Amino acid sequence: MDPSTLALQAVGGFVAGSLIGYAVRKLAKWTLLAIGFMLLPIFGLWQIGVLDVNWEGLNAAIARFVEWLGVNISDMSLAIASTGVLGASGLFGFVFGLTGGFRHTIFPEPMRQFRFVKRKNHTKES
Repeated sequence: MDPSTLALQAVGGFVAGSLIGYAVRKLAKWTLLAIGFMLLPIFGLWQIGVLDVNWEGLNAAIARFVEWLGVNISDMSLAIASTGVLGASGLFGFVFGLTGGFRHTIFPEPMRQFRFVKRKNHTKES
């Protein structure tokens, strides 16, 4: 395979993966916020005794979801491994976008220099 094609696939996979990761991060944030606002009145009514929550059923549902998630993640890892360079770089880009990019890395932010007083140049014209 041509090295330029390989590099293009790697960069394209990384960029696409990072954009998808960023979108998933933003979508998850708003989804969890909405779910929290929906569950808040239910927990409040449970606390004052108006509602009765079946905690055993809730724990069983969460356990089934975690089991399903474990099976499907192993299938996804096999699919990503079989796609080659595009899949691997896309996975790295996805994790990069999901974690926030360069925000939490070793790269320092550029120094910002603020001048609160703007000085005028007083030049005398002759």
